[in-house]
Amino acid sequence: MYKLESIEQESSWCEVSRYAIKSNVDMLRKRVGKDVILGVVVKADAFGHGILPCAKEFIAAGVDWLIVNFAYEAKILRQAGIDAPIYICGNVSASQAPIIAQTKARVVLYDREVALALDRAAREVGQPIPVHIKIETGTHRQGVELDEAIELAKLVSTLNGLVLEGISTHYADIEDTTDHSFARQQLLQLTEAKKAFLEAGLEVPMVHSANSAATILWQETHGSMVRVGIAAYGLWPSTETYATVLQTYADRGEGFIPNLQPVLSWRTRIVQVKEVPAGEYISYGRTFRTTYPMRIAILPLGYHEGYDRRLSNLAHVLIKGTRSPVRGRVCMNMMMVDVSHIRDVKVGDVATLLGRDGEERISAEQLASWMGTINYEVVSRIHSSQPRFVVSGENHSEVVGFPSLTYSNH
Repeated sequence: MYKLESIEQESSWCEVSRYAIKSNVDMLRKRVGKDVILGVVVKADAFGHGILPCAKEFIAAGVDWLIVNFAYEAKILRQAGIDAPIYICGNVSASQAPIIAQTKARVVLYDREVALALDRAAREVGQPIPVHIKIETGTHRQGVELDEAIELAKLVSTLNGLVLEGISTHYADIEDTTDHSFARQQLLQLTEAKKAFLEAGLEVPMVHSANSAATILWQETHGSMVRVGIAAYGLWPSTETYATVLQTYADRGEGFIPNLQPVLSWRTRIVQVKEVPAGEYISYGRTFRTTYPMRIAILPLGYHEGYDRRLSNLAHVLIKGTRSPVRGRVCMNMMMVDVSHIRDVKVGDVATLLGRDGEERISAEQLASWMGTINYEVVSRIHSSQPRFVVSGENHSEVVGFPSLTYSNH
């Protein structure tokens, strides 16, 4: 991961809040209890937050397992000295079996040839690989039907290099609706699958299905392990999940309303301030024309760095605690904002793209609404060229590992 010596040397960067991670993990632990494995998903560069800093902070905060999507992510974690259990929830090919054995990861399994390859790799290193068979319950994305799952489990039972550690499934629309009847049917199918496994003489140590929304909404989904993604980063899975939680609380006078703390802030520095006369155009395509003499600030990042082009002429950034609208099209590595209404703006001042500055805050949900997408996409597409600094304190005041450095927005 690219990083200069300090935040002061960066033109743009992300801040990962240790305080928020700890707060979210404590909340999740309270939700699931001590007997349920608390797994947190750090795939896709930890949803854009930075896989290594987040993985280390999650483990320090008390997370049990780390969940990734690919074998290379497990390798990154192991090379960084992280020895926590790693569960690969995505595709693993037969050719990647040696990596799985070397990293001592556990995997989702739904392919016979992969099972045989994993068995060979495990016997070479002298340690069995735990596998979790994915049951198809209606998402039709990854996994196998129950009959095929049982046959695959029987194969696993004959292979000395593999051990059946669990079965799992994934919900199709628990986040996208307030009608959870389909998700409840999926949970029922998983329960019936466990029963069928036992009737076939196959032990199933673990059964799991809960993502962020399920973990928040229904304790009955927690099973042996929860696989929390977006909520661990302090973001709601969806407005529907939030609405369901509030409605449950309103209807019953009881319920679980998590106090999610957003982990990520994204900031940059002004590199130029210039005056633009009335009637002039700003940026490519002449999509914005000034109607009054305008003072604009140029920010040194754009859609390559992950600030989406759809935010052109729609979004705001925060400068000195004040909203500054984006003017003109967002460029590949540059964007312009209106600072006519803010006093004493100068080169080097900090602009907040995502996060809080004073009393104002730009959330991932707000950016998503401007872009016409979801908060997952907003954070996960922040480019790896943007260095991630872990900061401590509720107000992101100290840079961890760089004790002489402090961050001040004014």
